[in-house]
Amino acid sequence: MRNHEEAVDPGFPMKGIHCGDDGRPNVQRDSWSRHLDYMLTMVGYCVGLGNLLRFPYICSRNGGGAFLIPFILFLMIAGFPALFLESSISQFSGKAAKHVWSICPMFKGVGLGGVLLTAILTPYYNLYLAWPIYYIVKSCSSVLPWTTCGNSWNTDLCVEGGNTTNSSHMASLAVNSSHTITAAELWENGTLAHTPAEEFWQYNVLSVSTGLEDVGYVQWHIAGCLFASHVLIFLCLIRGIKSAGKVVYVTALLPYFLLVSIFVMTLLYPGAVDGIMYYVVPDFVKLLDIQVWIEACLQVFYSLALGFGSAGTAASYKKFHQPCLRDCLILASVSEGTSIFSGLVTFAVLGVMAQKMGVPIAKVVSSGPGLGFVTYPESLAKLPFPQLWSFLFFLMLLMVGLDSQFMSMEVVVTALVDQYPRTLAKRRMLVTLGCCLMSFLLGIVFCTQGGPYMFQLLDWYVAALGPLLFSTLECVAVMWIYGAKQMSRDVEMMTGKALSSPVKILLAFVTPAILMTVFILTLNNYQPPTYGNYEFPSYASTIGWCVAVISTLPLPVYMVLAVRKHMAIHSLKKSIKLALRPAKDWGPANATYTMNQRTEIPSLKANVMDMFQ
Repeated sequence: MRNHEEAVDPGFPMKGIHCGDDGRPNVQRDSWSRHLDYMLTMVGYCVGLGNLLRFPYICSRNGGGAFLIPFILFLMIAGFPALFLESSISQFSGKAAKHVWSICPMFKGVGLGGVLLTAILTPYYNLYLAWPIYYIVKSCSSVLPWTTCGNSWNTDLCVEGGNTTNSSHMASLAVNSSHTITAAELWENGTLAHTPAEEFWQYNVLSVSTGLEDVGYVQWHIAGCLFASHVLIFLCLIRGIKSAGKVVYVTALLPYFLLVSIFVMTLLYPGAVDGIMYYVVPDFVKLLDIQVWIEACLQVFYSLALGFGSAGTAASYKKFHQPCLRDCLILASVSEGTSIFSGLVTFAVLGVMAQKMGVPIAKVVSSGPGLGFVTYPESLAKLPFPQLWSFLFFLMLLMVGLDSQFMSMEVVVTALVDQYPRTLAKRRMLVTLGCCLMSFLLGIVFCTQGGPYMFQLLDWYVAALGPLLFSTLECVAVMWIYGAKQMSRDVEMMTGKALSSPVKILLAFVTPAILMTVFILTLNNYQPPTYGNYEFPSYASTIGWCVAVISTLPLPVYMVLAVRKHMAIHSLKKSIKLALRPAKDWGPANATYTMNQRTEIPSLKANVMDMFQ
């Protein structure tokens, strides 16, 4: 970081001086060393476990290839515009999260809400790093522990190699004492069959308890892996975006190499083509179900991680004149293209597994962690050199998760440093260390035997309200209050090209309308959380909704504070108008540019006319 007293080079875009509300200059920000650093960081952040694990399952459940129609549609008219808007205002101002909302101080709670959302999510979501680390270690065993029964954690229902010998639990299915019961027979008769991979996941990795009330003891082997994951995050961010921009050359690119390798190897085995066909063959009847369209929009939205403040944080470090619209179009295309390709890989693997076990593909399809930590390990164990393939697969999961998580941690660190620049800018490494340590300590509770239930409860509700609401308000605040015409001028100042009418119409009308509709429908159709056959107690939903509301609390608080700031000398109506105007410190990050402060909010008629010009 540079001190504000240093000379500013007018030819270097990101070295503008930003003044706070008190008129004093703030400490200047770093910028990405290369444009490619930013692009790879954002690709790594957007391409997360939701692309690799969740999308294939959602796609197959909602019409296969037919699901791609609403998915691509919502990507173009909702996901891409929202990503562009969040990125462009931060790139223009050189500000992130909370501070970028000097564009409209009354909505400053949107920025802080995104930071809170990320801070709540990070401690438990880092388990998606801890679990692959544990599997990587176990992949170095001479015999993969998730391929055999007879271990200390296995039950009598353990199915090894697709078969299980007769036992007291399965006597009703046996023809005689020497009969071998296949996994297919168990499924047909409604009996719960446990493969070694399932039991390793449930009873060794998680050691899951009987329910939410039964916290049990800490799984120290997972807690140790969680600590290791935070060490990796700290090392990635030890020099802020300078070090993160170098790490992504490995973490963002390696998963693609591994995905292609696994796909090519899987195609050599029977059943792979059947799995791919199961994935891509369209079921157009599904498109008549409104829930399919809702899930398509939500998958796009959460895959791009909009509303969390990460896209804006990364863009705030870009150089002023770098392209924004083009970058967002590339990022959206690469992120969701990866989702589609990962579906091909996933169902090719599931097809091979179904062929070997003699069961329908639908019977081996599972979602979330069940796909990444049960289905994949079991299937890869059947390939030549299983230790190698298992090691590479979980290394890929670690790299994918690490990209997303160190960017999430950067959102929190940047918010703190930007809030107290004079105190914390020179101590950024200590701030990062403190955030990583706090996240680890909070995450230990999820390493207990009852942790999986807590994990599922939080994951079910944390993002239920905030992201969709924040992005909707962002469209309204920027396009209707700040003004479409002024927004277009800002983009032209950065890139040399004003916003086209189609982009303005999407941002002002289409995108917020879609997001608000999906928000309302999601709340109306929201179901209580589930974990297998376990039913959460009634109070769990109350806890979940309280957590969901936390990130939205800054909205009304900052609205009141922004209006109250002017109430001493102005009427309520005038105070609201002043609270909606850009603050004095709002302006371009490039010090060579200035802008006239607008004194009035554009009228509805003028704004609508600006959309079509």
